[in-house]
Amino acid sequence: MRLQDRLFEQRELAILAAARQLFSEQPWDRVTIAEVAIAAGIGKGTVYKHFPSKEALYARLVLERSRADLAELRAVQAASPAGQAMRQVILRAFAQMLGNPIQAQLCRHCDRPEFQERLEAPYPQQFLDLERDYQLFFGELLGDVLGTHALSQADCQNLLWGVEACVNGVIGRIAAGGFAHWAEPIALDDYFARVADFIIAGLRAQAADLLAQSCE
Repeated sequence: MRLQDRLFEQRELAILAAARQLFSEQPWDRVTIAEVAIAAGIGKGTVYKHFPSKEALYARLVLERSRADLAELRAVQAASPAGQAMRQVILRAFAQMLGNPIQAQLCRHCDRPEFQERLEAPYPQQFLDLERDYQLFFGELLGDVLGTHALSQADCQNLLWGVEACVNGVIGRIAAGGFAHWAEPIALDDYFARVADFIIAGLRAQAADLLAQSCE
């Protein structure tokens, strides 16, 4: 790698590290590019050479973290006994959210249509590729739960919507600070386990209905 390219890469990594640090210290949506530049020790114009907008910076952070999370979840899948992969992956995904709630909030922000419409290339395509990778992964996990691959791609997508709704609920609960303020507090680990069991039971019931309908 040429020295110029290496320096460019080092500056980019410094920008991303500065943004992550600032996001952990104050509301991420209020952090400015100027503040990121100061924290990274470079000029504001230099930041724009790497990221043409704050949306692009958000996108890069989310894509990198989401790819790393997916790789970790695949490792959990590979290490899980047959029939247990879905539950172990769900619990690990919840732990990822709990460990990095800012990332979870950024992911929800970047998933909004108006955000995607403002994104410069190549980020929109990268988000589509990431979504496809997660869908394929979900299909593999579903096969482990059901012991069959008889469901169509459309049916798998329908089931994924239900899982997504549950995951969004967990993100909201984490953002709300858990259950410490409830009359009968629930430990988040117990909550995660109950939601994981609920998701799997729902998947099995809905898949059985879909398979029955396909045989009619």
